[in-house]
Amino acid sequence: MRATFTILVVLFLGTVADSNATTLPPELKAYDFAEAYSLEKNSVVISPYHHGFYCSSGVQTSRDIRIVPGDTFLQYDPARMVVEDYCFVRFDAAERRAFFHERSFHYKVVKDAHGKSRYVRQELIDTDDFYLTGFRALEPFDRVFTNIELHPGSQDWKVNKN
Repeated sequence: MRATFTILVVLFLGTVADSNATTLPPELKAYDFAEAYSLEKNSVVISPYHHGFYCSSGVQTSRDIRIVPGDTFLQYDPARMVVEDYCFVRFDAAERRAFFHERSFHYKVVKDAHGKSRYVRQELIDTDDFYLTGFRALEPFDRVFTNIELHPGSQDWKVNKN
């Protein structure tokens, strides 16, 4: 009986230790700008949301965008009037984690002399460093709910100051 209890405790503690080391927070962070992502040799492949995403430095594939360290991309959120500027900083040595730096800004829409609208960044409201990993628990749900944007990293205080 005591040996069974010890084995159960060891198994429970092993499960708890594994659950603390899950990739849930980094994995959820990706849903701020993408429906799905994957880590590949020397790059990250992003399936961005259909609106609000802008990347001039990535390579367009059939329906995704491939980025390498040093590339940047933007995600505009018109509901909050916030633009998030992401920079792919580096991979770890084993290429199992891709590290990013994020800067969030308020923005406003202005019209130029020709009546064309453009976005103008305003004050910096937040910065964040995070990583994405290739070992993900939620991967089966990628591209399943394509009409829903999660934005789990959004903060209530990051709103327009009107």
